[in-house]
Amino acid sequence: TTDLQREFNNYLDSFRSIVSYAAQIYGFYHEIGQLVDNMGGLVAQLDAHPANGLAVALSAKRNKIYRELIMNSIEIVNDIRTVCLSGNKMTEKERVEIVFGIRPKLKKMNKQLKRLTRAVKYTTMGDVWMEIDEGARPTKANKAEIAAAAKRRWKQVGKNVN
Repeated sequence: TTDLQREFNNYLDSFRSIVSYAAQIYGFYHEIGQLVDNMGGLVAQLDAHPANGLAVALSAKRNKIYRELIMNSIEIVNDIRTVCLSGNKMTEKERVEIVFGIRPKLKKMNKQLKRLTRAVKYTTMGDVWMEIDEGARPTKANKAEIAAAAKRRWKQVGKNVN
């Protein structure tokens, strides 16, 4: 009976790993489907407002999204290359850790694409100019000027929201 129990436990362990792989494959499929949808949304926003894509790139605060997105996609490609295309000798545990680490990176990339789409939709060249202009203000604090500048920025942002 001990041998039978050991064999049954081995069978359950292998079945659990097969189910886990199947779940990860479905997760990849889902995340990639979301990625395609988010890319379509970004392309639609860039088609509708091409200057806003440039404005996001020129904005000191918002261009970080582009860099993060590029670095995240490079990490994903490198992980896929390491697991699938390279001839590196790896243990199964290392391979599984890398494969299971790809899905969270895809999820992060989807969030970044959504942020980028919103940034392209709501950032104009006027916003970039205001960032530059506000940075050139004197450092002496004046409450009236600060309030007026905040109100002006608020109005500008309000005009951009559809």
